[in-house]
Amino acid sequence: HSWFFCFDKTFKKQTIPYWFVDWWCFYGPIEEILPPLIIEAFNTFTKHIKSLTLCPTILSFFIHCKLSWIMYWDYVIEESPQTIPSLHRQFWIKWWNKYDLSKCTSETILISLKSKTHQDQ
Repeated sequence: HSWFFCFDKTFKKQTIPYWFVDWWCFYGPIEEILPPLIIEAFNTFTKHIKSLTLCPTILSFFIHCKLSWIMYWDYVIEESPQTIPSLHRQFWIKWWNKYDLSKCTSETILISLKSKTHQDQ
């Protein structure tokens, strides 16, 4: 089974429910799946924003850039010699390769953060 995730253009990080942050911490994307250009943009983003207590920085970044990812899972049978076999779900996260990398660069991050600062004033 696989699921495609992305943030809607109207999504605001100020309205994230706590259950979603909890879900994100277990099943959300991690930095290791990001392509090098996106990692560079993420580093720029982290240097220029204040981190929010209840919102992981990478979650803020995915919301800000409207990034997409794929989560997929499958069943795995775990067998041990001295126990009954048990059924588990194993999860994987991967980058969505069709994302237009030019939309999320260090330059576009700085421009969007600057325009957001002007909007907030």
